[in-house]
Amino acid sequence: MSMNAPLIIVGAGHAGGRAALTLREEGYTGRLILIGDEPHLPYERPPLSKGLLQGSTDLAGCSLCDSQRMAALGIEHIAGNPVTRLEPHQHRLQLADGQWLDFAGLLLATGGRARRWPVEQASVLYLRTHDEALALRDALRPGTRLVVVGGGFIGLEVAATARGLGCQVTVLEAGPRLAGRVLPPVISEALLDLHRQQGVEVRLNVALESIDADAVQLVDGQRLPCDRVVVGIGMQPNLELAAAAGLEVGQGIRVDAQLRTSAPNIYAAGDVCEFRLGGLYQRQETWRNAEAQGRHAALNMLGRELPFEAMPGFWSDQYDWGLQTVGVMTPLTVSRALPGGGLLLFHLDTDGHLQGACGWALGNGVAKDIKLCERLISACIALNTADLADPDVSLKHLLRG
Repeated sequence: MSMNAPLIIVGAGHAGGRAALTLREEGYTGRLILIGDEPHLPYERPPLSKGLLQGSTDLAGCSLCDSQRMAALGIEHIAGNPVTRLEPHQHRLQLADGQWLDFAGLLLATGGRARRWPVEQASVLYLRTHDEALALRDALRPGTRLVVVGGGFIGLEVAATARGLGCQVTVLEAGPRLAGRVLPPVISEALLDLHRQQGVEVRLNVALESIDADAVQLVDGQRLPCDRVVVGIGMQPNLELAAAAGLEVGQGIRVDAQLRTSAPNIYAAGDVCEFRLGGLYQRQETWRNAEAQGRHAALNMLGRELPFEAMPGFWSDQYDWGLQTVGVMTPLTVSRALPGGGLLLFHLDTDGHLQGACGWALGNGVAKDIKLCERLISACIALNTADLADPDVSLKHLLRG
């Protein structure tokens, strides 16, 4: 490894882009290379299923920075020439065109790709990248019959946007409720009601037989004629490069408390990163996690040795409603009614300390409450369930303990 080897970031999505910008903000002046498999500069993904799909936002509106800023910061962006091989002990990697690059430190922020339906079909579309969002936007014309496979957040946000564009929409979910892996049942129920009110046909516990050119065939023999199918059945983490290099992987690239992989000077961040939260390994596929880990990994690449302790959380906007969560979900819940039919759920441990919260309200109505819940979680105050359930008791008041 040469004396002045660069820092290299593999993956130019949100986490990788945030890491690159942070390295410069924190005063790193050495050579910095950002390698991405998309032709675009780093951008955030949440607008893809909302503003970008509606046509109210463009790529520049989701980008972390523009090419002028990249050039001014001296960040070398390599696009369309992905990393094909990583040799951790030699501190080097190889690009598709054959050239080798040495590195002094490496961040793997390789993200993931949309999980594919096993049979290729021209009518099937996905939503993970900007270019996929553009292809889908072209297909969502008024009157288009759209079937959405998967009742998670991507599927539901696409369904909401497609309804807004005048499509006929059917959502097919294999499980017994919407977004069942991440949401409490009462919130799944609220989502189901909202989508049905908005004219979406939602079918639960559905098994798919096949996707044909002009219809979706169900196992029970029903055939649903359609023009387009969006498959939103989750994300496949891009961990092949790390696994082939002998790094420890599970459902993602495994890291320690400092976001270091099993190889020295190699870190991981974002959707592909598997880290311990409350003792259990997990990945977080959220804006918040990409932002926090991208920044955090950059600090540790500069020698800070900081443990990653950020609180998880996510949001989803559907029609005029907003969902927001913070912390972790526990079995013990208390519910508080919010004005206008909204709902705030508190997740407690057995000692009455708040561990997580989930809010559902019109517009951005729940944001302030979730911020206060975040402070209540950090404060570790034992809470009274009657106070939590009572809309007249302010959360600010509870914070004073």
